[in-house]
Amino acid sequence: MTQAMFDITRISNGNLLDLAPIVEGASVSKPLVNSRTLRQIVFAMDRGQVISEHQAPFLAIVQVLDGRLRFGVGGETHELGPHDWLLMPPDAPHDLTALEPTRFLLTLGKEPTE
Repeated sequence: MTQAMFDITRISNGNLLDLAPIVEGASVSKPLVNSRTLRQIVFAMDRGQVISEHQAPFLAIVQVLDGRLRFGVGGETHELGPHDWLLMPPDAPHDLTALEPTRFLLTLGKEPTE
């Protein structure tokens, strides 16, 4: 995995849209933060790009920054636009399609291991 852009021991800031430009015909992800308990990734997907069904063992929150996504999760389809928010429990199978050029923030809450 690519190293996170930001060090959790330092105060940092950035514009999420500037950090994730749309690349024609592609889906791009950039890890922002990766710690023992939290992971954040910003995604940029061109229109028509698909992420096929998969699941993750973490609580996941998707926040759409711009564009539109069709998001399938839990047997339901959700169309998400700018500023929409979606919560998924751990291990929820999901897939998504960019209906137009889209950027979103994915936050994964990881359980601390003891």
